[in-house]
Amino acid sequence: MDYKAITEYAIHVCKQAGSIILEGYYSNDVTVDYKSRTNLVTNIDYESEKLIVESIKNTFPDHDIVAEEGSLKKSNSSYVWYVDPLDATNNFAHKIPHFCVTIALYSREIASTVVGVVYEPLRDECFYAWKGGGAYLNTKRIYVSQTQDIGISVIATGFPYKKDETDVNNLKQFNNVLPNVQGIRRMGSAAIDLSYVACGRFDGYWEPMLYPWDMAAGARIVEEAGGMVTKYNGEAFDPEYPEVCATNGVIHRQLLDCINA
Repeated sequence: MDYKAITEYAIHVCKQAGSIILEGYYSNDVTVDYKSRTNLVTNIDYESEKLIVESIKNTFPDHDIVAEEGSLKKSNSSYVWYVDPLDATNNFAHKIPHFCVTIALYSREIASTVVGVVYEPLRDECFYAWKGGGAYLNTKRIYVSQTQDIGISVIATGFPYKKDETDVNNLKQFNNVLPNVQGIRRMGSAAIDLSYVACGRFDGYWEPMLYPWDMAAGARIVEEAGGMVTKYNGEAFDPEYPEVCATNGVIHRQLLDCINA
């Protein structure tokens, strides 16, 4: 399997979807529905997902697909595509210019994401990586930061849609981390947060209650940029497990200690 070639394909599809998202962002005809009070979906999500899923089905008919807005193809293939056609829909719907489209290819055989792409259409920034091939922003190789002291680090996080459920709403972890870092950012896109760890804009990131399409691509990009991605207990990252901690590797134990305090 030529992971580099598949990455180039995924970049092309992400940018096609990005054009749909950009057109929607500048349009007055976007329709917004509510999956819940805090979880929005727009017609642009569906249009982007339709384009991506149809392309993957035509190009890789033997592969499985799991996409956020319901598209599903299951055949117990060795490979599964995780698709988020518009990550940070809430930002998009409120005209906040911070959202992306993200695609990942996961190998069940080796239990690892092998291709990851995160594309921010407004900035025309494309983060991508393939297993063993390094991580990139557009054409430039990227690396995680070298910050060694969590006290001067900038960390990102997010909050789950079920914020009224106090045992999973991330407030305890947020309060544990906040006094020990330079700053915390809450941008609204897990895929972008992970990408920003990969290129050194953030030194670390953690978040609970996520889905595979939120994390799979960004996790591969972080690891190929020299960073570390795990569960909260330090065990190996699993996109099917709903939490992630990603850092430059140097402050990883420090961040885990704060999260678990």
